[in-house]
Amino acid sequence: MVTKPPASQRGNANWPSNGFVRFGNFEADLRSAELRKGGLKIRLHGQPFAVLALLLEQAGELVTREELHQKLWASDTFVDFEQGLNKAVNKVREALGDDAESPRFIETLPRRGYRFVAPVQIVSSELTSTSVRADRDFSQPSGKILHRRWFAVMALLLFAAPATLFYLRWRSSSTKAGPEVVPLTGMDEGESFAAFSPDGNQVAFASNGIQVMLIGGERLLRLTSDSRDCCPVWSPDGRTVAFARSQPTGFTIYTVPSLGGNAKVLFSNSIDFPEYIGLFPPTFSWSPDGTQLAITAVSPSLRRPAITLLSLQDFSLHPITSPPRQFSDWAPAFSPDGKFLAFRRSSGPGLVDDLYVVPATGGEAQRLTFDNRWIGGAPAWSPDGRDVVFSSGRAGLLALWRIRASGGTPRRIEGMGTSMADPAVSLKGHRLAYTNFVHRVSLWSVRLIDPMRAAGSPQLLFGSKAGALGLPHFSADGKKIVFESSQSGYDEIWSVNSDGTNPAQFTFLKGESGTPRWSYDGRSVAFDYRPSERSEIFIADDSGRPPHLFPTNPGANNFVPSWSGDGHWLYFSSSRGNEPIQVWKAHYPEGGTIQLTQDGGTFPVEGADGFVYYSKSMNSDEIWRVPVDGGRESLVLKAPDLDCFCQWTLAPTGIYFITQRTEPQSTLFFYDFANTRIKEVLRLKKSGRNPAISPDGKFLTYVQWDQEDYTIMLVNHFY
Repeated sequence: MVTKPPASQRGNANWPSNGFVRFGNFEADLRSAELRKGGLKIRLHGQPFAVLALLLEQAGELVTREELHQKLWASDTFVDFEQGLNKAVNKVREALGDDAESPRFIETLPRRGYRFVAPVQIVSSELTSTSVRADRDFSQPSGKILHRRWFAVMALLLFAAPATLFYLRWRSSSTKAGPEVVPLTGMDEGESFAAFSPDGNQVAFASNGIQVMLIGGERLLRLTSDSRDCCPVWSPDGRTVAFARSQPTGFTIYTVPSLGGNAKVLFSNSIDFPEYIGLFPPTFSWSPDGTQLAITAVSPSLRRPAITLLSLQDFSLHPITSPPRQFSDWAPAFSPDGKFLAFRRSSGPGLVDDLYVVPATGGEAQRLTFDNRWIGGAPAWSPDGRDVVFSSGRAGLLALWRIRASGGTPRRIEGMGTSMADPAVSLKGHRLAYTNFVHRVSLWSVRLIDPMRAAGSPQLLFGSKAGALGLPHFSADGKKIVFESSQSGYDEIWSVNSDGTNPAQFTFLKGESGTPRWSYDGRSVAFDYRPSERSEIFIADDSGRPPHLFPTNPGANNFVPSWSGDGHWLYFSSSRGNEPIQVWKAHYPEGGTIQLTQDGGTFPVEGADGFVYYSKSMNSDEIWRVPVDGGRESLVLKAPDLDCFCQWTLAPTGIYFITQRTEPQSTLFFYDFANTRIKEVLRLKKSGRNPAISPDGKFLTYVQWDQEDYTIMLVNHFY
């Protein structure tokens, strides 16, 4: 075995292009394109392995992005090289358990390329072949010698057996193998919502449909090919996989044989709850006795989402939770014995969650956490039913936690990192799976020649290293932009100059803050914040004082504020219990509220024409308006494919909005007040959201998802 020399001293004779190299606890077989750790094969194929091989070959030296492009991507390919390379490097880092911020193996040199920084050893073919033949070259002993050795060995075993048995029992009880974290498949495609088979040997998951992976196997089995399919669950006998297919106002549950076959409709469920921001996928759970499913459905009596049992015999529905006013229940999970259900209870429009447990027969729900923080996905149970595993932002970025089902203090599951959601625990085999997500989001800007024409391509304005950002808003003089961001680990308010310089954190509340809006004098920012279970309007200014609560409607969820042109009023949305979200305004700074809409509304923005424009609901495709002092509510625009209040911005002569008709591209449109027509302004190369227009109408900024990757990670030896 030899240590790899510097690149300048190497030639083809030194580098085993068809051999083995070792680094750390890993071994790469360059001939078969296989990666192993401690003798166990790790799934890393295709472009990611090719990137690793090239970095290994030039270990210790910079491998430029141009060199990677030239050697590993065909010159005539239409693949987005930048996105493809970033995803490939992320896959390699996931396989190696490496960290971009504190690299042990792969170092990033910004805008230049990558460097492999760990020592690399070349395993000689002679040494490998000798070790393989070693046990075949010993001569066989004669019969007499073999006979005497047999008696000696038996005597030794009789003497040593009691001590050996004692040692093994002690070692088994006192030591356990540490957790091993590896990618489940190593695929380039996004994957999420892992579900273990009853025997713990297979994993069903969502990736452009539903697929099944045999742990340790080579091939994937595709069950469906519809990108709307998610959230698979196994039947207790392992013969069937059920999954949910999203619909415009709900979801349909299908079943399909776990070995492949035709999918059959089991149940359709409509969740019409416009007061919710709509971030929860339709996760559900199959009871251990196989007789019922636990789903989320709108309770007829409560008129809000509750945990509901669906009988698989007569398909009747039986709500078993009764969320209080302004709350809703989601993401149920049966305990292994089927006696309890864990779920999350969400406050108001969402993003403020806590974990609960309720008997499967119904009754009073027990609250387990008191965090008022976002929970990332459905909870999972430990095989013995004692603990509940869940993803939470209770200490910053989403991480995995466990808590006793009877109550107690949550404990962080160490060694897994952050940015993880949707945990799953196998009933057998001591395994855990979760979805690890990588988001790279940035602010982009495009210059406008006139309201309907862009001057060239969009330009990067501000990039975030970690976390999400969104909902930008220009100051009245156009010199600054305020936005929400989680790059500090919590959802806080940030600002940046309109040319992308001087980013600064505006709030330090360590909670859920969002939808910031500058006042017209440029001195204050209004935003919504969730100090406990409800959203409230807060004001931050340039005085250096901490943000303070601005009183609006007590006991209600109050959110998405904006200022009037004269600075004397704050518009906002407010909801109480089952009542639709309505648009209100409050006198500033004295207080005192006035309701403006009667038929629902959110995200109010004052126009220059004496009207307040707003979305009909959180996920509506309709934009309405009402006079600033209240009155007749009228429809302005029904925008095709508009799916969120956050996807439009008001300009002096019209409305800009972004839709995403085809993945992953988005399109920017303009609705002209003068002729009531919609015109396409620009096709964005990637997914764009949250447009904002400068006060002079010359620049439009928006949020772009530069990278969005979801990978299922498998944890072996999870106890």
